[in-house]
Amino acid sequence: MALPSNWFSLTTPEQLFVIADLERTARGLPPYVGINAALSADAQHAAATNSDPSIAAGFSMANDAQGSPGFGGAWAGGYTVLAADYIWMYDDAWGGSAAKTSNIACTSAGGAGCWAHRDELLGSDPGYNPGVGLGCTNCEVGTGFAMVNGNASYVDLIEIPNGSLPPMSFTWANNVLPNLP
Repeated sequence: MALPSNWFSLTTPEQLFVIADLERTARGLPPYVGINAALSADAQHAAATNSDPSIAAGFSMANDAQGSPGFGGAWAGGYTVLAADYIWMYDDAWGGSAAKTSNIACTSAGGAGCWAHRDELLGSDPGYNPGVGLGCTNCEVGTGFAMVNGNASYVDLIEIPNGSLPPMSFTWANNVLPNLP
């Protein structure tokens, strides 16, 4: 995975969006479209309270193909953007004990919450949270970043819009794609 040439000029919330999309596109999945203000408001609230995001108020959300709410998200604390991504994507499983497991929803080797952050960010976790779907081509993202008691708090929130795409402040097509190697 190669970071875009404008990586260091991006804000932390923009970096959260970009790294999630780089994970998707590296696997042949379509990128999420862009950052939405209503989703980011909920993601920011979650980051400020060190919690997972919820379905955002002020965003008309559609259901996924199975009829479940088209929503997914993740929270991480105390890392950099790239370290949070690493934890979500590559270290989200059972570590052998609760003390060695970064994902508190992963309570055993076969726990339903194991790999849930990875699956939610990629778009599907059928056993735990159906999410937005791996092939989502119209999903929008909200991102949040806060310093809480001296520790960084990061949140990604993804939802399927109901109907046409709501306005976005930052998009994959305009702000990232032109800057990829």
